[in-house]
Amino acid sequence: MSLGKTRQINFYNIDEKFYFVDLPGYGYSKMSKKEQVQVGKFIEEYLFNRKEISLIVFLVDIRHNPTENDKLMYNYVISSKLPFVLVANKADKIAITKVDEAVNKIHKELNPIGDIPIFPFSSERKIYTDTMWEFIDQYI
Repeated sequence: MSLGKTRQINFYNIDEKFYFVDLPGYGYSKMSKKEQVQVGKFIEEYLFNRKEISLIVFLVDIRHNPTENDKLMYNYVISSKLPFVLVANKADKIAITKVDEAVNKIHKELNPIGDIPIFPFSSERKIYTDTMWEFIDQYI
């Protein structure tokens, strides 16, 4: 499964219990400004109008400081007033000794008051998954 370049909405049925919904990316993809505006409107409309959302899993890249787009999306998520969690993805791409430091840096940048949980994660190596699933289980 190739995540990170989503151009449309994708629904993933998880054990007939719930759905993960992958919304279009806004970050490093090669979209025109017009496409970025359209994707932004689409995401905003989805977040504000979809009543079935239990939890937003907001992915950021652990290897980089949050971008302006990350900050903009964070504000969309905050204004949706829906529960959410920050996930610092690609944790396998940095040294394990640097993971906590990178997570703290992202947390301070996006959520300085610290009221939103943040977890490192790696879909490639399946590390940190138990903690993430324990958190998600609270919302299923």
